[in-house]
Amino acid sequence: MYYFIFFIVFIIVGLAILEFVFWSFEKAFNYLEKYFFPTPELPDEILDAIEQEAHDFVWNMHRVGDEPEMGEYYRVLNYLYHKKYAEYFSQLEETKF
Repeated sequence: MYYFIFFIVFIIVGLAILEFVFWSFEKAFNYLEKYFFPTPELPDEILDAIEQEAHDFVWNMHRVGDEPEMGEYYRVLNYLYHKKYAEYFSQLEETKF
Protein backbone atom coordinates (compact mmCIF):
# COMPACT_ATOMS: atom_id res chain seq x y z
CA MET A 1 0.00 0.00 0.00
CA TYR A 2 2.85 2.41 0.83
CA TYR A 3 4.41 1.77 -2.55
CA PHE A 4 1.20 2.84 -4.27
CA ILE A 5 1.03 6.10 -2.25
CA PHE A 6 4.72 6.76 -2.92
CA PHE A 7 4.15 6.15 -6.64
CA ILE A 8 1.17 8.57 -6.79
CA VAL A 9 3.08 11.28 -4.88
CA PHE A 10 6.14 10.75 -7.10
CA ILE A 11 4.03 11.14 -10.26
CA ILE A 12 2.25 14.27 -8.96
CA VAL A 13 5.48 15.96 -7.86
CA GLY A 14 7.19 15.00 -11.11
CA LEU A 15 4.34 16.42 -13.19
CA ALA A 16 4.39 19.63 -11.16
CA ILE A 17 8.13 20.03 -11.72
CA LEU A 18 7.81 19.33 -15.45
CA GLU A 19 4.91 21.78 -15.71
CA PHE A 20 7.04 24.46 -14.03
CA VAL A 21 10.01 23.76 -16.30
CA PHE A 22 7.90 23.96 -19.47
CA TRP A 23 6.19 27.13 -18.21
CA SER A 24 9.63 28.66 -17.55
CA PHE A 25 10.82 27.79 -21.06
CA GLU A 26 7.69 29.30 -22.57
CA LYS A 27 8.06 32.51 -20.55
CA ALA A 28 11.76 32.79 -21.43
CA PHE A 29 10.98 32.25 -25.11
CA ASN A 30 8.27 34.93 -25.05
CA TYR A 31 10.59 37.44 -23.35
CA LEU A 32 13.36 36.74 -25.84
CA GLU A 33 10.95 36.97 -28.74
CA LYS A 34 9.73 40.37 -27.56
CA TYR A 35 13.30 41.53 -27.03
CA PHE A 36 14.63 40.49 -30.45
CA PHE A 37 11.42 41.03 -32.45
CA PRO A 38 9.53 43.90 -30.77
CA THR A 39 6.04 44.82 -31.90
CA PRO A 40 6.28 47.98 -34.02
CA GLU A 41 4.62 51.07 -32.58
CA LEU A 42 3.02 53.99 -34.36
CA PRO A 43 4.77 57.37 -34.03
CA ASP A 44 3.43 59.78 -31.40
CA GLU A 45 2.22 62.26 -34.03
CA ILE A 46 -0.04 59.63 -35.59
CA LEU A 47 -1.31 58.52 -32.17
CA ASP A 48 -2.17 62.12 -31.28
CA ALA A 49 -3.98 62.55 -34.61
CA ILE A 50 -5.94 59.33 -34.01
CA GLU A 51 -6.98 60.46 -30.53
CA GLN A 52 -8.08 63.86 -31.82
CA GLU A 53 -9.99 62.32 -34.72
CA ALA A 54 -11.77 59.88 -32.39
CA HIS A 55 -12.62 62.73 -30.00
CA ASP A 56 -14.02 64.89 -32.80
CA PHE A 57 -15.99 62.00 -34.30
CA VAL A 58 -17.62 61.01 -31.01
CA TRP A 59 -18.50 64.59 -30.05
CA ASN A 60 -19.95 65.32 -33.50
CA MET A 61 -22.30 62.33 -33.44
CA HIS A 62 -25.95 63.32 -33.17
CA ARG A 63 -27.40 62.68 -29.73
CA VAL A 64 -30.19 64.36 -27.86
CA GLY A 65 -29.28 65.48 -24.34
CA ASP A 66 -26.49 62.94 -23.84
CA GLU A 67 -22.80 63.26 -23.38
CA PRO A 68 -20.67 60.70 -25.15
CA GLU A 69 -19.78 57.63 -23.17
CA MET A 70 -16.21 56.49 -22.75
CA GLY A 71 -17.04 53.17 -24.41
CA GLU A 72 -17.98 54.92 -27.64
CA TYR A 73 -14.71 56.80 -27.63
CA TYR A 74 -12.70 53.63 -27.02
CA ARG A 75 -14.50 51.75 -29.81
CA VAL A 76 -13.80 54.55 -32.31
CA LEU A 77 -10.23 54.91 -31.04
CA ASN A 78 -9.60 51.17 -31.37
CA TYR A 79 -11.05 51.09 -34.90
CA LEU A 80 -8.99 54.09 -36.03
CA TYR A 81 -5.84 52.74 -34.39
CA HIS A 82 -6.09 49.39 -36.20
CA LYS A 83 -6.91 51.14 -39.48
CA LYS A 84 -3.95 53.53 -39.26
CA TYR A 85 -1.64 50.74 -38.04
CA ALA A 86 -2.47 48.64 -41.09
CA GLU A 87 -2.06 51.62 -43.43
CA TYR A 88 1.22 52.80 -41.90
CA PHE A 89 2.98 49.45 -41.78
CA SER A 90 1.70 48.26 -45.16
CA GLN A 91 3.21 51.44 -46.66
CA LEU A 92 6.50 50.69 -44.94
CA GLU A 93 6.50 47.17 -46.36
CA GLU A 94 5.92 48.51 -49.88
CA THR A 95 8.74 51.06 -49.64
CA LYS A 96 11.30 48.55 -48.37
CA PHE A 97 11.58 46.75 -51.70
